[in-house]
Amino acid sequence: MTNSGTAHTSSTDSPTSEQWARGKGCRLRCAAAIRRTAFAMFALLLGVGPFQLIAQKRYPIFTEQDLVKTMKTVGPNVERANTSIAAGDFATAKAQLTRAREQLAMTATFWRDHRKDDAVRMLRETLSRMDELDLALSREKVDAGRARALFGEVDASCQGCHAVYREQDSTTKIYRVKPGSV
Repeated sequence: MTNSGTAHTSSTDSPTSEQWARGKGCRLRCAAAIRRTAFAMFALLLGVGPFQLIAQKRYPIFTEQDLVKTMKTVGPNVERANTSIAAGDFATAKAQLTRAREQLAMTATFWRDHRKDDAVRMLRETLSRMDELDLALSREKVDAGRARALFGEVDASCQGCHAVYREQDSTTKIYRVKPGSV
């Protein structure tokens, strides 16, 4: 027997190459099975754990108060965009429109959570009209007449949703979500 760490082939007390391969194969298979099990448990812990916690307690992402607050900032931005278009200040109009669009887009969560498909449809239409106006305002030479016409479409789209979901208090003149509409 040599001192190389392996048994000489003529040794009678060493395992045959077939026996050695079976033993090594078993160790490799067992190690792979352990890794797969550990990975599955880790994935289960990461994947299901947080979702299980979320499913147990739903966090209100966008409440009615959030909607009212957001709409109170969308309105002035839209009005300023209109004023800027009328004055021919298209860069300011574009900035105001962009801000209004960003704010308005966030309300989709509220309408989806309340399963108001008509409001989601009207919201998408309004956002689409805002995108068309943004494109018109982004041209090198802005067509003022086209910009005014597109703003009219944006405003009409807004008013369509307001007719269904918004009312004005007759005393305070403050707008609010129509009771029972959501």
